[in-house]
Amino acid sequence: MLRPSRCRARLTWALLVALQAGHASGEAPGPERQLTLRLDPAEQRLAGELVQPLPEGGRFTLLEGLAISGAQCGEEPLELGLDQEGRWVVPACPAQTITLRWQGRLESPGRGARHAIAEAGTFLPTRGGWYPHLMEDAGPLWLAVHTPAGQRAVGSGSLIAEAAADITEQTTQARDASADLLTRFYHPRTREVEIAAGPWALRERDVDGVTLRVLFPEALDGAFGEIYLERAAQHLSAFQARLGRFPFESFSIAASPAPVGLAFPGFTLLGERVIPLPFIPDTSLPHEIMHAWWGAGVQVDYPSGNWAEALTTYLADHAVAETRGEDADLRRGWLLDLASLPASGEPALRGFRGGPDPAGRLIGYQHGALLFHMLRQRLGDATFDAALGDFATRWMHRTADWQALEAAFSDAAGEDLSLFFAAWRDHPGRPDLALDEVRFTPGPDGGWLHGELVQRGEHAPWPLDVPLAVETEDGSVTLIQRMEGERQPFALPLAGVPRALEVDPDAHLLRHPGELPSLLRRLLLDPQTRLVALTPGRTAELEGLAARTLGRPLEALPLTAEWQVDTPHLVIGTTDEVIEWRQNQSLAAPPAFREALEREGRARFWMHPEHPVGLLSGDDPEALAMLAARLRHHGQRSHLVLGGDGETRDAGTWPVASNPLRIEFTD
Repeated sequence: MLRPSRCRARLTWALLVALQAGHASGEAPGPERQLTLRLDPAEQRLAGELVQPLPEGGRFTLLEGLAISGAQCGEEPLELGLDQEGRWVVPACPAQTITLRWQGRLESPGRGARHAIAEAGTFLPTRGGWYPHLMEDAGPLWLAVHTPAGQRAVGSGSLIAEAAADITEQTTQARDASADLLTRFYHPRTREVEIAAGPWALRERDVDGVTLRVLFPEALDGAFGEIYLERAAQHLSAFQARLGRFPFESFSIAASPAPVGLAFPGFTLLGERVIPLPFIPDTSLPHEIMHAWWGAGVQVDYPSGNWAEALTTYLADHAVAETRGEDADLRRGWLLDLASLPASGEPALRGFRGGPDPAGRLIGYQHGALLFHMLRQRLGDATFDAALGDFATRWMHRTADWQALEAAFSDAAGEDLSLFFAAWRDHPGRPDLALDEVRFTPGPDGGWLHGELVQRGEHAPWPLDVPLAVETEDGSVTLIQRMEGERQPFALPLAGVPRALEVDPDAHLLRHPGELPSLLRRLLLDPQTRLVALTPGRTAELEGLAARTLGRPLEALPLTAEWQVDTPHLVIGTTDEVIEWRQNQSLAAPPAFREALEREGRARFWMHPEHPVGLLSGDDPEALAMLAARLRHHGQRSHLVLGGDGETRDAGTWPVASNPLRIEFTD
C-alpha cells in the first residue's frame, strides 16, 4: 500500500505534466474519462464502467461475449441500440456526463487475436473491443483495475495507488472479496487504453523520483527479478540524466506468456521465454524503457513515418554499447546488416511504419539510428541533446511527425537541416565511398596528403561529414571532411610522413561497408531463399526448422530440382546428407583454415564463402532443432557450431580480402 503523501506527490506531478502538454500544444485537452475494470481471469470474465462527457453521442463495438448492462445520461437512464453493423449506438447527451456499464465472458481468442484474459496472463490492447472506445480527442484518463487474489495489474499512465479494495466496491463474481486488489493509474492526455494482468510477485524501487516495478511470476521473479530491477534502475538513471524527467511517475516491467516485447505508457510487457535470455537486460530492456519517451510518451504519426524506433534504438541500444566502448562494433554490424538487404526494392526510412518484416525493421531501426548518429556527430552532444529536450517538452503526450523532429533539431542547431533529413530519410539506400588520386607531398614541416573522396549510388550525393584517419610516424590524427557532392578533393596538412589513410574506420557514416563476407543475414532477408530438405520422410519437420531459422514459412524444393547458383538456398539434413549434397553440387569445402567444420561439434551451420548457400546439419534431430532455434540471433555470422551439450562451441565471420577505404603507404 502506498503512503498517502506519496500518492499526492505522484498526482501533483501528473497534473503538472498535463498542464505542460496543454500549454506547449496550444490546445485544450479533450474530455476526461474515468474507466473502471473488474477482472476475473479464472472465469475469463470482465465488467467495466466508463464515465465521460459525450454531448453528440457516438458508436462503438464490443467483443463477442460482452454486452452493455446499463447506461445513464447524468442521473437519467439511457437506452442504447445496435446498428446494422452490430455497433452500439449512444444517443446524444447534451451538457451531461454519460455512464456506460458492460460485462461478459471472453472465450480464449483464436489465432491472430491480440486480446487474452486468463490466469496465466491477461492483455487487453487499445481499441480491442473490450471497452467502449468513444474518444477522438486525447484527454485525461483515470483508470482503476480490480484484480482477484494472486493477480496484479498494469495500465496506461502513472501508478497512483495500489491497495486492497474496499469490500463495498467488490463485485458479486469475486471469489474472495476481501483479498481483491485495486490499482489506480492516471494519464494526462491519451486516446488509448491498454491493460495487462498476471500472477505476479512485486519488486519495487524508487529511482530518482520514479517508482520502478518488476512484476514476474514467482519462479521468474526468484531467478531474474532482482537482476531486472537493478539493470532497469541503472538504465533509467542514465536516461534521465540525459533526457530529463521521465514522462511518467512509475514504470512497470511485467511478464507475459506471449512471446512479446511491447512498450506502453508507463509499462512494458516481456515474454516469459525471453526474460531468462542473458542479453535481454542490456538490449530489449533499455529499449523498452526508452520508448516511454519516444512512442509511448511523444506519440508517432504513423501515416507520415515511424521515427520513434530509430530514435529509441540510438538513444538506448547504441547508448548502452557506447558506455561499454562497443559502439563502433555495433555500428559496423549494422552496416553489414544493411548491406545484406536485397539489391532491389529497398524502402526509404520515411516509408517505415513498423511491423515484423525483417528488411523494413533494418531500415526503421538501424538505418534510422545511424541517421541520428550522423546528426549528433554534425551538431555536437550539447546541441543534439538540447534538441531532444525541446522536442520532448513541446510534444510530450501528443502526436508528432518527422517534420516536428526535424524542426526541433533545426531550431537547436540554428540552421536549416531539411536537406540532411531529406537525403537520409526520404531516399532509399546508402552511398558507396571510394578514395582516388591519393598522394603525399613532402614539405619542410611535414607535408600535405592530397586526394579525392568519391561517393556513388542511385541517389548520390548524400551530405556527409567524412572522418579521415591518418597514421603517421608521430601518431594518429583524424580530420573531418564535409562532402556535399559526388567528388570532394581534400588536402590534409601533416607533421610527419603518413603510414596509412583510412576513411571512417569507426563506422560513423551510413554507407556501404565494402567487400562483404557471406552471412546468414543474406538468407534471412532475401524473399527468394529456397529450402532443400535432404532427409526423406522428414520434409515437414525440416520445413518447420527452416521456419524457425528464417522467421517465415518455407516450402521444400523437390530433391530433383536443379540448384541455381545465384539463388539463395538453405540446405538442411543430417551431417552425412549435407556433405554428400555439397559434393554432388561440386561446391567447395569450407576454407582451408576451417576444413573440418562440416563435422565439428554436434550440429553446425556455415555459409558457403562463394555462393549464397547456407548449410545446416546435425548428428541427431535434437541437435538440429537446438541449432535452428538459435540461428536467428546470429544473422551477422558466417558459421556457428554447437557442442555435445548444446553449448556454442564456435561462432564467427569469414574474413574479407581487403578494405577499399584504407591505403597503406610504402617508402
